[in-house]
Amino acid sequence: MTVSLIAPPTTVIDDDVIVKFDHVNKFYGSMHVLNDICLEVKKNEALVIIGPSGSGKSTLLRSINHLEKINSGHIYVNGRMIGYYEKNGRLYEDNEKNIAVQRASIGMVFQRFNLFPHLTAIENIMEAPLNVLKLSRENATAEAERLLQRVGLSEKRDSYPNQLSGGQQQRIAIARALAMKPGLMLFDEPTSALDPEMIGEVLDVMKELAHEMTMIVVSHEMGFARAVADRMIFVDEGRIIEYSTPEELYTHPREARTKEFLSKILH
Repeated sequence: MTVSLIAPPTTVIDDDVIVKFDHVNKFYGSMHVLNDICLEVKKNEALVIIGPSGSGKSTLLRSINHLEKINSGHIYVNGRMIGYYEKNGRLYEDNEKNIAVQRASIGMVFQRFNLFPHLTAIENIMEAPLNVLKLSRENATAEAERLLQRVGLSEKRDSYPNQLSGGQQQRIAIARALAMKPGLMLFDEPTSALDPEMIGEVLDVMKELAHEMTMIVVSHEMGFARAVADRMIFVDEGRIIEYSTPEELYTHPREARTKEFLSKILH
């Protein structure tokens, strides 16, 4: 499929840059959902994205693994364009097989847990390593048991999703993503579907993961962001309004729109 993109000039990307947005735009009809996004995320950095509902946060995140297709600009993951390839000076959308290979190195945890209801906790974690990484059942089982221990759910190995709380299901979803050994983890508001008392157990797991890999998180959990993020971006109406450390953003926001937003959510 030909897309309305001219191939970019040769782009030099530092080895420590894991994700790069280069003037990315995305439209839903006449709605400009991502507006000239330029952004770099470095190796083992924790980036937290905040902003009001409908601001483009989740679209930005989902475009990193081509779950959302962009209209112009370029996104690179590990130095390679995601979702497209160049031929004769033009860009073409890659085939699903090649995109799936790229996605295999990117873990993603959604708002909803998306566990397979007919599989136990350990079977959910083993599924992709067995079928995608082609691990032996012995090795896949050992790795799944290690990850169950890591997320504090060893005793739930044989439980089905409907026997688990929301927080437990989300921790299994995190373990399932980690089983693919990604260098990059994306979290799309992973606690928004949880009851308040379950949020902490998921955030605790995420805090332990921070800086072991590159992590990009869309979240309204401001305390978590302050504790974990190296940098934060505030997004509104498809634009990056502000980009700084948590301390600078919380205590000395530069933009009036950022101040207005923070005044409503920080107590």
